[in-house]
Amino acid sequence: MLKTPTQFSVTTTIFAGFLFLLAPVSALASSDCGNLKGCERKFCEIETQLNTAQEKGNKHEVGGLQRALEGAREHCTDESLKEELAEDIEEAKEDIIEYKADLKEAEEDGKADKVRKYQGKIEEENSKIKRLENELSHFD
Repeated sequence: MLKTPTQFSVTTTIFAGFLFLLAPVSALASSDCGNLKGCERKFCEIETQLNTAQEKGNKHEVGGLQRALEGAREHCTDESLKEELAEDIEEAKEDIIEYKADLKEAEEDGKADKVRKYQGKIEEENSKIKRLENELSHFD
């Protein structure tokens, strides 16, 4: 059956309106979350990962991310995020202390490959601390 011009216009208009309503949702999910703070940023990052998993058809990951997003929306507070970041910073500092002890031992034993390994780990942890401290500073 051929559609009359009026039927086609109504169907096209409804479909175009539907796409228009979906556009902001997909734009938000694919947008950069870096300009958001706290829980809003966390939600955005999970939503971005969720959309990627959906696009790839990874049902298991989609389910896990949906649960993570629900949990985050239910329990996330800026204060809890600050505490998490502070804990992560302390853990990284503790790791550095351990790596420095391992580095000293490797230097004493003359193991150049181990020396490079622990120097690299110390650099990684220092970079991690700077990144976490930067994130933490965005709460102020």
